[in-house]
Amino acid sequence: MFMHDYKLKCGTRTGLLMAAIFCLFLFLPKNARSAPEAEQLIVFIQPDVSPVSKTFKQRRLPQIGKLAQTLGVDFHVVDARKGSPSTVGITPLIVYQNHRGRSIYQGRTTTSERIRNFIRTSRFVPQGKEPNRREKIPVWQEGRSRIWAPLKVAAVTGTLPKDYKNDIFVAQALKNIKKGFKKFRIQKTVDLGRADRGFYMDFNPWMSKDGTLYLSLVLFSQFDCKTPVFQRKMTGSWKDYRKLFQESAAVMENTVARIIKDPDSGDSFDPVGENTPQKSWKSIGFPLPPAPKEKAAGLNISADIPQHWILAKSGPDDPPMIQFRFPAPLDNYAGEVKSVKGEFSLSQDLKLDGADGIVEIDTRTAITMGDPLLDEAIQGSMLLYTKKFPTARFVVEKITGDGLPLAYGRLSPAAVNGIFTLKGKKIALSAKMEFEPVIGEDEKPRLLIRGAFKIDLRVFNIEGADGPAPARHMLLFDLNFILKERLTRA
Repeated sequence: MFMHDYKLKCGTRTGLLMAAIFCLFLFLPKNARSAPEAEQLIVFIQPDVSPVSKTFKQRRLPQIGKLAQTLGVDFHVVDARKGSPSTVGITPLIVYQNHRGRSIYQGRTTTSERIRNFIRTSRFVPQGKEPNRREKIPVWQEGRSRIWAPLKVAAVTGTLPKDYKNDIFVAQALKNIKKGFKKFRIQKTVDLGRADRGFYMDFNPWMSKDGTLYLSLVLFSQFDCKTPVFQRKMTGSWKDYRKLFQESAAVMENTVARIIKDPDSGDSFDPVGENTPQKSWKSIGFPLPPAPKEKAAGLNISADIPQHWILAKSGPDDPPMIQFRFPAPLDNYAGEVKSVKGEFSLSQDLKLDGADGIVEIDTRTAITMGDPLLDEAIQGSMLLYTKKFPTARFVVEKITGDGLPLAYGRLSPAAVNGIFTLKGKKIALSAKMEFEPVIGEDEKPRLLIRGAFKIDLRVFNIEGADGPAPARHMLLFDLNFILKERLTRA
């Protein structure tokens, strides 16, 4: 879909007019589009229903449209009020789809690099369909959407009263937090969707020698568990701690209500009404696009297959060299490795059996989730601790192939075994891989290596994602390597 390339200045009259023209153009009926679309970025909105929707339309939507244009993705804006799938519970809601599947963006719309990362990772590995099941958490139903907020009540620190028993204290605190809520209701079990939004509520009590209880309230967005979106300290007497927790719960709930209505918060949205007509993706004009036709492979069969290879840099249309994610339903936590160093050598008879290789990653600079705050957290001492462990690597020890030499026009599956090193710890790792020699556009040999493996983060003392086990502890990797001939051999 063609989009004009112009700069928007949303704070000016001209900018607002241009934004309006831009958005109007995006609402062209489907029959006005010409060529079939291989990729689609669909943004559901409810125009002008709130300051949130107005700010998004003026400031964020044009930026997302330009991002889609840069990535070669067809861009569409849909008014959710006219009918939308049941999974569209809030607006704005960003959806990417291609022939492989459909994915819903879970992140702040103020972070364009995170959206770029979402598109790149969704292109090759669509989201799973498993629900995010949570137990015994507060849930606030608002239209089609749900707001969820796990609670954490810490043990009392400072000067403990003589009759203090932590189990009893925490139970009473939770009971009175529940009383203090007006909209949140504790759900025994809930299956959360991609359009549901979450916050984390922490209550940290400290008591002074004179019997004053200081209760620190900390609220985190689901999109940033490092920097709080709200903090406040409340005080009361120890004998009235039940009342203090009720009041604190009301403060937390009111803060969530304020944040989701603040157009500049990054966590704001408009719920889609329960009476909004439910329509299928097909009925609103967005079935999954058809798979692209396979391009004819003009193979130069007479070309020799090199024995020694080196990793080539990926092009803008190539899949990420290494893509990582948690299993569904936590696969919104996903990212890619931007650069990888590696070498690979076949045996002299060009068989995989007897081949060797190594892949190495600079953990300080190559890993990204598309958000500087998340990237900083990944590099920190609680996760990869990149200052102390600046590299991760995989060394091939054994490959078991089909016994045949590599050949153009044939896919060669193999089991690859080796040693994986992360945070200074070495483990044996196995992966199923596919090897395919091809001729590149420059008419020179290339070797495509594709595969996948997973690791248990607990083995490396890495804290997993927030969510249900075992998904929260497992990290999945998808490999898409393109190698070129290594002309010199060390």
